[in-house]
Amino acid sequence: METMAGLVTGQRVNERLYKVRLNDPSVIKLDYPVEESGKTYACSYVELGNPGLPHAVVPFTGLADTDMDELRKLGRALRWNSAFPKGANVNFCEITGENEVCVRTFERGVEDFTYACGTGSGSTALSLFLLGKVSSHGVKINMPGGQLIIDIEHEGERIQDLFLTGPTNIVCKGEITDEEL
Repeated sequence: METMAGLVTGQRVNERLYKVRLNDPSVIKLDYPVEESGKTYACSYVELGNPGLPHAVVPFTGLADTDMDELRKLGRALRWNSAFPKGANVNFCEITGENEVCVRTFERGVEDFTYACGTGSGSTALSLFLLGKVSSHGVKINMPGGQLIIDIEHEGERIQDLFLTGPTNIVCKGEITDEEL
């Protein structure tokens, strides 16, 4: 698939499971503290592709139990924070087990939380891996829409490939009737 951020390739694993190679990281800032409303958040900042899709990765204790309206206010504020000139997708994350992470993504453009975010999952796993908090293979990212698996191929800290594996669903079927298309 050709995207604004580059070519994305994938392969079918089985009937419903696909593995997609995410775009290469073009920016990685692991220590990127951001101040918002008098509080400093220990963020990482990652852009995937070129031009890069901007992602703030924000560790957040008690994420699953946090009031979503409060988290939405913080997500909106961080999304528009001047520390992110392009704006940012905000990925709140909490490590919940060995190689398992709970993530909630406030997406720019949507301007709210989404059920899942592939580039957000990849950016979160990549940041946590480079910080030594998860391994490079089989990182389970649990989002409201389900679980995605991230695998990072690397040579030392040099990232070679970033893969996302997850299920697909048919949400609609249609028919194009315009013969000019």
